[in-house]
Amino acid sequence: MREFSQQELQAVMQAEEQLRAQGFIVDNEDGKEAADHNSERISAFFELNKNVPVTVESVLAAVQQMRDQLRFKPQEQVQFERLFKNLGQDEQRAYKAFRQSGLIDDHHNGAMLLGFLAGRKMHVDHSNLVYALKGIAPQLHWEQREQVSSGRPGQRTAKPNNLGKCLSRTDQKLITNKLTTPAVAQQVYRRNMRSHEEEIKANKTPLARAIYERTKNVMIWLDSPGAAIPDWRATDIARARIEAQVRAEFAAKAAT
Repeated sequence: MREFSQQELQAVMQAEEQLRAQGFIVDNEDGKEAADHNSERISAFFELNKNVPVTVESVLAAVQQMRDQLRFKPQEQVQFERLFKNLGQDEQRAYKAFRQSGLIDDHHNGAMLLGFLAGRKMHVDHSNLVYALKGIAPQLHWEQREQVSSGRPGQRTAKPNNLGKCLSRTDQKLITNKLTTPAVAQQVYRRNMRSHEEEIKANKTPLARAIYERTKNVMIWLDSPGAAIPDWRATDIARARIEAQVRAEFAAKAAT
């Protein structure tokens, strides 16, 4: 049986740090059976290839060579854990406390919501999670419920999930890029953003008030029913950028 030196064991530990980021299961808390399996396969590789030195590079190469024999986390879980790890403590608590009726608590939904906010450099809090939910609801996993149909007795049909509470069918088409009519796109965006602005305006905290005051010029078209939005996507990006800047300013003040 091959005996590994302290230097070789250190190389394995260094390689594991890189492999964790790829979803390679190393730790028992991610699944003891999978972690033991991976450890045994890596050990067996170097047992069978005694002439191969144990280095960080050789361990990484071995994993790539045997990838189909090893156990990895799903990529959605890897993405969610990376995004969640980068959050501040307040943001992590806000995410853990966030609930939406019918929304499944899984890594896919977590990665989608946090990725949406991260891409816009928006703080993770309840208000922004609701905003993200409205933006990507059709792409999320929702509970499927059944109800008795009005047809033959006992016949059951799929019941729409709670997605309808957040978005209309038109909204769903818009967000999934199936809506091509600019006028309708503006109408849907106007309705969704009015709801978001009213929620911010109703919040009496200094932060919410500052967000409303700084973004109201960008969103002035909300109060002008006939006003057109030349590019509603650009408008949304501009509004989100200002809101993120205000939140960053308040966070900086709080840290001093």
